Amino acid sequence: MRKFFLALCIIALISSGSYASDENRAYFPPVLMYHEINMPPKNTFDTTPEAFESQLDWLKDNGYETLSLEDFIAYVKKGEGFPEKSVLITFDDGYKGIYDYAFPALKKRGMKAAFFITASTIGGIKGTNYPHITYAQLAEMAANNNMSIGSHTISHFRMTELSSDALKIEAAKSKMILENFTGRKIQAIAYPEGYYNEAVIEAVKEAGYEIAFAVQDRGLFGHEAHFSIPRIYTGLELADHDNRLFKEFVKNYRDMPEDAFKERWKPIEKK
Repeated sequence: MRKFFLALCIIALISSGSYASDENRAYFPPVLMYHEINMPPKNTFDTTPEAFESQLDWLKDNGYETLSLEDFIAYVKKGEGFPEKSVLITFDDGYKGIYDYAFPALKKRGMKAAFFITASTIGGIKGTNYPHITYAQLAEMAANNNMSIGSHTISHFRMTELSSDALKIEAAKSKMILENFTGRKIQAIAYPEGYYNEAVIEAVKEAGYEIAFAVQDRGLFGHEAHFSIPRIYTGLELADHDNRLFKEFVKNYRDMPEDAFKERWKPIEKK
């Protein structure tokens, strides 16, 4: 009798729509990860404004629906799958180019995107000549319903290397800071550099996030797949030869080898 009751509970949980029971990478639509839109590009994780706009046009011309984080979460909770041609566009870090180039290009086309912001760097500089968006610019973007805001922690430390207490602060406090400033509920986080493990996922879930994004697929660690969603690492390489790799990765996201999700950062050699 006890086993029968337990089985009923499991069936009820799966059918409740809280998450999809058959989640894996193949369950999700293509998720693109950009960093900076920049001209001239400073390294290979930059995308030029021209390449970014041509990629948006290709998505639009080929019938792709862009999702917000809110749309994405709703589909995950419903557990009935995503639209056949849907895509999630994401940006990490919060560099100024997202306001100067990405935001206007997306608005012009009526397309949606998600921006994962490192809370401590708003209005600051990272490294050399890499300004971040200001509070005023972030507020303007957050006021647009097609633009979703997510957390990229407070300090951009690799989360797998933090103590338990520091991990909880990076997850929970960044969420609170962004919610207080934007007035919007922050439901998603992107792991800095894509690193996560069981402790990281536990801290993220405890902080109240609904979904989390990685880069490579490093495994589930006993958790639902929507807490470790891999993303296509975009940049200069994907724009070569009329966006050849960009098109290939989007069209074949569910079947791409692990190599497609690797980091593609390196400095540009000065001539």
